[in-house]
Amino acid sequence: MNGPHALVAVAATLAALSAPAAAAAPLELHGLKATAPVAFSAPEKAGLDALRVVHPADAKAGGEKLSLTAGAFPKDSGMTDPELLDYVASTFLGASGAGKAVERTVLGKTAKGRAFEKKIPSPSLAEVFVATKKEGGKVVLAFVFSPSFAKEAEAAVAAIAESLKE
Repeated sequence: MNGPHALVAVAATLAALSAPAAAAAPLELHGLKATAPVAFSAPEKAGLDALRVVHPADAKAGGEKLSLTAGAFPKDSGMTDPELLDYVASTFLGASGAGKAVERTVLGKTAKGRAFEKKIPSPSLAEVFVATKKEGGKVVLAFVFSPSFAKEAEAAVAAIAESLKE
């Protein structure tokens, strides 16, 4: 390609290369704040004391690539962390079984969580973790993402878990 078209192509390439990376998106659920590398929707109720956000922010039901459901539990809920993981996995994710043990840094501490493969309503992957707040209350974070978005979702889950603060 020669002439003015080549200059336009070079200019467009340089502009794309020098453009700033996508800005980190703030996220706040049940008093916990994090920074996500992708934009999420505004929180919507997902049940009693549960909120849900999705990416892309404008995704229609079933069209999201990544979702995060956060369920809040008081410190006197009567459930242990493994019981909370079971409850959220079955109630909000429709997952059953023990899943695969995984660990993440959540609120500056190592948190044991679970990873699942789901087939219904469509193939997806999920991770569930418990975040224990300073006052003892718990927020269970349940991430669900499509297998085709796994690499990006892994980066988003890691960034959210590592940046989580009260």
